[in-house]
Amino acid sequence: MFNSKCLRNAAAVGLLVLLVLATGLQAQSSAGDQPLKMIPAESLFCIRVNNFEYTLSQIDQFLTGVSPMPMGLAILARMQLANVLGSPELNGVNMNGSLVIFGAIPPGEPTQTNPISKVFIGGLVPVTDYRQLISDNPNCGQPDEKGISKITSNGTPIMLVTQAGNYALISWANDYAKLVAMAKVISATKAAGLASTLDATEAKLAMTEPIWAYGNVQQASKTFGNIVSGKIEEFKTNMKNIKAKDPNTPPMMNTENIMNMYAGILETLMKETQYLSIVINPKPNVLNITKTISAVPGTDMANMFVADTSANQENKLLEYLEDGAMMNFGFKINSSFWKQLNIKSIDLLAVMAGENMTTKDIDRMKALAADVIDCVGGPIACSASIDTKTKPPFVAKYVTAVKDKEKFNRLIEEAMQMMNTSGIMDFYKDMGIETGFTIQRGVDRYKDVSIDSAKFTMKSTDANSPQGQMINVIYGGGFDYQWGMVDGLWVCTIGSNANSAIRELIDQVKAGGPKQIGDEMKTALTLLPEADKADFVVTYNFLRLFKMATAMVPVPIPQMDIPTKSNIVFAGKADNGKMVVDIALPKEHLMEIMAVFMKMQQQMMMMQQQQQQETPMQ
Repeated sequence: MFNSKCLRNAAAVGLLVLLVLATGLQAQSSAGDQPLKMIPAESLFCIRVNNFEYTLSQIDQFLTGVSPMPMGLAILARMQLANVLGSPELNGVNMNGSLVIFGAIPPGEPTQTNPISKVFIGGLVPVTDYRQLISDNPNCGQPDEKGISKITSNGTPIMLVTQAGNYALISWANDYAKLVAMAKVISATKAAGLASTLDATEAKLAMTEPIWAYGNVQQASKTFGNIVSGKIEEFKTNMKNIKAKDPNTPPMMNTENIMNMYAGILETLMKETQYLSIVINPKPNVLNITKTISAVPGTDMANMFVADTSANQENKLLEYLEDGAMMNFGFKINSSFWKQLNIKSIDLLAVMAGENMTTKDIDRMKALAADVIDCVGGPIACSASIDTKTKPPFVAKYVTAVKDKEKFNRLIEEAMQMMNTSGIMDFYKDMGIETGFTIQRGVDRYKDVSIDSAKFTMKSTDANSPQGQMINVIYGGGFDYQWGMVDGLWVCTIGSNANSAIRELIDQVKAGGPKQIGDEMKTALTLLPEADKADFVVTYNFLRLFKMATAMVPVPIPQMDIPTKSNIVFAGKADNGKMVVDIALPKEHLMEIMAVFMKMQQQMMMMQQQQQQETPMQ
């Protein structure tokens, strides 16, 4: 049994350990935050790799068995860094520190004309001993009176370097004045660093995640906005001049309206987006990526990126998503997000449609979209699969929770009428596509469920043109829809087998739904554990999509068996003025893709050899 003296000694040792750990963590946090304080607050972008060598080794583990490169990324990165610094041994470099690349306009640089030439792009390389980096480097000269050293290759200056705290600040050889100015900004103790512009969540990601990339959209808009707008106007003017010179130019699309639409999208993004960030976290079997869009407070985008507290915590319809699907979608209706998104989308569609859509049409469309969202107000599940024997070569099914059955049916009817009476059809015709939409109510009945059907057709106005041939091959006879209302769920199937598929779906709902989530979606939820609580979750299979694409081209391509069971996973959530999208790229899916393309390459080589053997000698 311990006596009191032993207990006191143990307590003292424990307290000492805690103090040491606390001091170490504080120092680590301070060191981790240092680059964010050094980089100017007005930086255009920043890319940060934390724990440089370890992060590269993690990427190498993920790429093992996938990458065709004979050597690992860590070795290649070390070689590249050695070339940049002119130091083969990388003496004095802290390979376990944070390496940063950033871009900013140095103070005093005018940006009214040619602002791109004013941008300083530099790097912060962590060092254990800056003097050793300089003195032990045969390709690096001694610092001049402003502390700048030249790094040469074969006697030609390629880079410049100077000290900035525990970092080497490097830039291109022709940016001497910019480097001097930026070094002064970084060394100014009262300068507001990038850390001052980031919220707590983003600052934590920058310091703790392996790879963090950040783009200041507001600063970019301020710097380059006029140039971008000018280029768009220049393009529109050129298109008008082409049309004036040749009035017979095919009216496949109203280029001016389309450019106006893109200009509107760009203007909205530049005005309402605060910043974009990407986090990359490599693991041995999966690459996790997180993308964040942060809105400017008080804007429509900020009002769109809010959480819907009325939404259920989990999507109860994920069980309906199918294994083997090309894409699976699971949504929870975030009313604020979808209403704002629909308004923006309809406004952009109106710009592109031009005179084909009246103000009355636009207002009706917005009101209808808002009513549909209010009527649905629950989870949605959709599976899209390939069927290369049919045209279009895919099938789909939807399952949607509906609050008001009668209202929802009226909204469907109104939507169908709008398709035929508004200017949408004329808009497509101006693009060279003739469309038609017909609906039939109560065409069938199955297990006391009334089944409605619809047909959406698309064909080119010029069937002999390459675009027309593509459209006709892709869409064939058009899309067949069948749907019904079952136990509070609207179920719909699309495709050549819609009639039999809707009955299978009705049977599923009548039986209480699938008993468990499919294996592929179950795996997806292990890759992104919070995905079932997100606003949306999507599985995407590149190889199945590729198979469908090969079935849609005008020239027949022999179909090949593509074994695949893994998927890329996306999950997104809007909250607090941000949209955060998490992505999981499984190593297994990359290996499946590599295997297919290697097989295709082998088949092409065999075909070439066969053609060469069959070609008679001249």
